[in-house]
Amino acid sequence: MQSGTLHLIPNFLDVNSPHTIPAYLIQVVTDIKIWYVEEIRSARRYLKAMNRDIIIDNLNFHILNEHENASLKFAATFLQEGKDIGMISESGCPAVADPGSALVQIAHEINATVKPHTGPNSILLALMGSGFNGQHYQFNGYLPNKQPMLTQKILDLEKESKLRNVSQFFIETPYRNDQMIREILKTCQPETRFCVAANLTTPNERILSLSIKKWKTVTESFHKKPAVFGLYCSD
Repeated sequence: MQSGTLHLIPNFLDVNSPHTIPAYLIQVVTDIKIWYVEEIRSARRYLKAMNRDIIIDNLNFHILNEHENASLKFAATFLQEGKDIGMISESGCPAVADPGSALVQIAHEINATVKPHTGPNSILLALMGSGFNGQHYQFNGYLPNKQPMLTQKILDLEKESKLRNVSQFFIETPYRNDQMIREILKTCQPETRFCVAANLTTPNERILSLSIKKWKTVTESFHKKPAVFGLYCSD
């Protein structure tokens, strides 16, 4: 029997931006009956947004997040029985700065097909819109939220960017965005470039990429706006 396929399904970055998901995925998600998701309620909403005719009660949902992954033990059996699996994260692309890599590894271990699908990814969108080096970049996840570790990490990222000509990207909990921006402006050199890419794919999308010197004249607040941050310091 041929193994099933693990489909990595992109999610909206914003619930009001369904147009960012390729139309061909409507049929893909309609055909899948087994789902690994971070949160069942939001996954149900996503599937209904994709196709209102999907009968949610006929689907088999399994939780896969940073706190719960016990259902992974069933994944290999599903795939070996020829059943397709879909994986959705809460936003963007699964297994990219999100849970899911363990499920992908299981699929590879039994030689099942892994099919990543195209969709919005905030990290790549921020890189594209930043004007930073797109040949050499690094995603650092969340930075430390306590001092003096935060300041030291920012200094390390800035130094590495200059030494290796690498664009540095990271994220923060939205309600701490303005605090992060203040720390960056206080810590980094005037010539270092800093990018904030907020509310990506929404009508209120805002990408601001300036030197630290110019950023110090900006009064705009990014409080509670989902954002990706970038630093770049070249010779």
